[in-house]
Amino acid sequence: MQPKGLSIQAPHLTFAALEWGDPDDHPVIALHGWLDNAASFTPVASKLKGVRLIAVDLAGHGLSDHRPPWFSYDVWHYVEDLFYIVEALQLSSFSLLGHSLGAVVCAMAAGSILQGRVTAMVTIDGLFPRPRDPEDSAQELRNYINQRRTPADQLPFTRYRSKQQAIFARTMGQYRVSRASAELLVERGITQVDDEWFWRNDPRLKLGSPVRFTLEQSMAFIQQITCPTHVIYDASGPLNDAIEQHHPWLTHIHCYPVSGSHHLHMDDQVDIVARKVSSVLGGRL
Repeated sequence: MQPKGLSIQAPHLTFAALEWGDPDDHPVIALHGWLDNAASFTPVASKLKGVRLIAVDLAGHGLSDHRPPWFSYDVWHYVEDLFYIVEALQLSSFSLLGHSLGAVVCAMAAGSILQGRVTAMVTIDGLFPRPRDPEDSAQELRNYINQRRTPADQLPFTRYRSKQQAIFARTMGQYRVSRASAELLVERGITQVDDEWFWRNDPRLKLGSPVRFTLEQSMAFIQQITCPTHVIYDASGPLNDAIEQHHPWLTHIHCYPVSGSHHLHMDDQVDIVARKVSSVLGGRL
């Protein structure tokens, strides 16, 4: 199944997206993880039933616009982006599918600005914003401002001699993926300039965040979620430990630990993720 390319014009940025499925089926907006792109949903998309899947490149990723020079990539700005994407698509009700960073954005939006409009949500190896100890705030703000002193066009970035070299590098990244998955991400995520290849991602995506939520603030978003919510996650990963630790805050969330890696929807548990998405999100009106 070949996806349709979309361009979504929001008031502040233009977002690129991929769309699969019948336009009359229930709309599901999918958000990928940090430094990935919309192609990360390709393996699962062909297995979905009753779903019109719209996978969006987050700001600064894939084919979407980068933020202006003095505009940050803090998570709450992604939530605002999602609101404007929904408005541009003229969706009164819809479901959400998110992986990693995209899962956090979906959950924060479902618990705040999009509460009441999201009919159901599935997240993959992600759920709530990672909290920060309050005593670390001053040092992290200091670090962030020092990082920002370097102009964006002077930030370090990696050059590749070939697309194949970029694919191999992606298989060995912080969150490793199979070669087939790396090919999907690289095909959408890099561009050629003369005889070199570069990631299209905004290098500012790798800057630290000046502010993070406290534990209580993070969980407040989750507690405000009113739609049916299912999270599928790596049973041996850090989210498993966080869910066990904070279980009293998550009694209304359906949790499914499975074996695999961070990219469950690409490599390890594609069928399980597809069945869950189809059963929870497919056909909801």
